[in-house]
Formats: sequence, C-alpha cells, structure tokens
Amino acid sequence: MEKNYSFNGYNKDIDLSDLDGEITFVDKGSPCGELMRRYWHPVILSEELSDLPKLVKILGEELVIFRDKSGKIGLLHKHCPHRGASLEFGIIADCGLICSYHGWHFDIDGSLIKAGSEPTKSPVHKRVKQGAYPTHEYEGIIFAYLGPEETKPEFPLYDVQENKKLKKIPFSIEIPCNWLQVYENTQDPIHVIHLHARSSGVQFGVASGVDQIIEYDDTPLGMINIQTRLVGNHVWTRTTESILPNGNQTGAIWEEAEKEKFFQRTSMLRWMVPLDNTNTKTVGWRYFSEDLDPRSQGDETLIGLESIDFVGQTKDERSYVESQKQPGDYEAQVSQRPIAVHKLENLASSDTGVAKLRNMIRKSIRDLEKGVKISPPKKNECGHISTYTQDTVIKANLNEEQQRKFSRSLIANIKSNDKLSPDLRQKKVMENCRKFIKDLS
Repeated sequence: MEKNYSFNGYNKDIDLSDLDGEITFVDKGSPCGELMRRYWHPVILSEELSDLPKLVKILGEELVIFRDKSGKIGLLHKHCPHRGASLEFGIIADCGLICSYHGWHFDIDGSLIKAGSEPTKSPVHKRVKQGAYPTHEYEGIIFAYLGPEETKPEFPLYDVQENKKLKKIPFSIEIPCNWLQVYENTQDPIHVIHLHARSSGVQFGVASGVDQIIEYDDTPLGMINIQTRLVGNHVWTRTTESILPNGNQTGAIWEEAEKEKFFQRTSMLRWMVPLDNTNTKTVGWRYFSEDLDPRSQGDETLIGLESIDFVGQTKDERSYVESQKQPGDYEAQVSQRPIAVHKLENLASSDTGVAKLRNMIRKSIRDLEKGVKISPPKKNECGHISTYTQDTVIKANLNEEQQRKFSRSLIANIKSNDKLSPDLRQKKVMENCRKFIKDLS
C-alpha cells in the first residue's frame, strides 16, 4: 500500500528573532559579556607574536597585541587616542609601542610615554592613557583579562597544567559560529556515539561507540558528564569536564578500555573563546603520554595554528564532499546557524547536559547582575586547582545497576579527595574501585 505523505514546510514557522542573547552575546555591557570579562582567556599562541604588532579580536573588542623589545607583552585598544590610527601599524619599541602616524608612544599598560612632537611637559602626557589589558604568558599561550582591574583574579593553574609527565603542545582553531554551540558540545556525550562512530565511521576509539550510561554532576569548577560503558570484560567510566565559563577537559582521544587504569588524566585542556557573537577560537594544549596514547595514534606534528590531530575540527582539512560523507564536530556546530536558535530546538532527555550547562551559565550571569561576587577557583594545599576529568577502567562484568553504583562511588571518591595531590588521588581511586568490586563478590 502506498504511503500517504503529509508535507507542512509552508506552515512551519521559522522565527530567528530570539537568539537568547543573555547567554550568547558577548559584547561589553551584555550579560554574558560581563561574565566572561571576570575570567582570564587565551588570546593567541606565543609563536604568533613576531617583530610586528598583531590585530586580534576577543569578546567583540578589536585589540592590538605585541611583544616589545624588552620581552614584555602589551594588549592595547586598536585605535590610537590621538587621531584614531590603528596601532596594528605601530612600531615596536624597547618599551611599549609607537603609533606610526604621529609618533605617540605607549607603554604596555597604555601610559603615554611621549606624545610625538609635543613638548615633554605638555599636559597631554598626564591626561591621555590608552586602553590596555593585562596579559599572562604560560607554556606557549598568551592569556588576557578584559574585566575591571579591581576584580582581576589570580591566573588559574590547574593540576594537569603542572603535570611534568605530559608533553604539552598548544593549538588554536577558529570556528565561524557562536561560542556556546561549540562549548555545549562538550556536555553532549550522546553525539560521540552517533557523530563520531555510527554516522561517520569511527573517528576516535572504537570503544567510544559502545552504548553508555550517562549521568551528570556538579563540581566546584562547573560540571562533569559521567559516561560508563561495559567494553568486553572491563567497565570504563569517563568524566568530561566543563570549567565555567568556557573551559573544557576531555579524556584520551583514542581510549579503548582494554586494560585496567585508574584516574588517568586529560588529553586536552582548552577554552572556547568568543571572538565576537558569531566567531569562536578554541585555544589550549593537547597532552601526550604513553598512557594516553599507547598506540601512538596522535600526531604531534599536526598540532598548532589552525590544526589539530583528530578529524572534523577545521574547515579546510577535507573537501566538502568528504565532510558530507563523514561530518565531524566542525560541520555539526557551524551548521546550526551563526548563532543556534534555542527557541527552535526540541530538547530531549539526551540533551540533559546541554540544558544543565546553559542553566549554569545563565545562573552565573544573573548572580553577577545581582551583585554576587564571583569566587575564582582556589588552589589546594598542593598549590594547584584540582580538576575532575579522568578515565578509570577496571576488569569486571557488571550489570547496569552495578555500573551505576560503581560510577557514583568513583565520582564521590574523586570529589572528596580533591585536596590531595594527583598521585594520591589516583591511589585513592584505585583502592576505592578494588574495594567496590571485592564487596560485590
């Protein structure tokens, strides 16, 4: 019998007017923009700075970044306060930057050192100061703080950043869409099964395509999703982390859960930095070790400016036809429109993590508007900020209920021991997992 089709394209209302600007717009003065300006953000890789100034955009602001001849980094407003010429055409000096138009000379904090041909005692030197932001350079990445000086937090150092056993390679990738649809992808573990395994073929580890039990939990830094799978005769629990407002850590790219491991740490720390409302730059480090990549599937030579060593992250790595046949994160995120229209979505139970992350960001924004002080993450007694991304694999054949209990016990242990060193946390996790399995027998 021939099927009777019913088409409703003409009557389907597509209203693009509501872009949920409270959590998507990042301009100065916007709710989300003000939240973002209370945190440090990566701007560019150190290798991008040469003997010339560089024009950059972050949070909707056009800025000029440079390293002066003394080695200090400046981040100034683009337009010279004298007559508006762009400082991207400036001359790098021993101290600061000189505007090429009339020779006005600025220090890295925007102080006017010399107003070109004006007399040294001219009052203009005290009256004029160029807009400038503080920077911090760390392991190949230059960060900046664009908020009020009185609320500037200490530069955060997370536990994985201080892990000397890891090789760390910085990278930077631009994505032409709103920051939030890039960021919330990290709390959408269901897409890993479909996009990265069943739809496009295996793009990461084969084990990532195994059905999983998914739960979510808050952390002192934001939230984690908790993925538990039975892979052969091993139970694998992974946690993927959102460090508010826009940081992320994830586990080993090609994890196969073939042997036991406990509290194995992240393969990547990155930030989804809004350049403006419709462009994002993902900046961070790819981490390498024998434990994270036992088969040497990663390729360090592919990591850097506009490049990373796993598929589907950039525009030009494949042809359009290839990306249609095997789409990746880039295609999924960018094709949601320049700013995803939340009002047109039909969220389901599998979108719990996305909804939770949006709500956490929205709450942070509203708290700031109410005058609630943002508390920066605190270092523990070991001198770093503990994080919660990890992979744990144990040899066991557990039913679904037992897997849930195992993962909940694991997460409780990880969170309760976050004041300890990473090595001690790993030891505690192993002891806890062994005890759990023993108590079942």
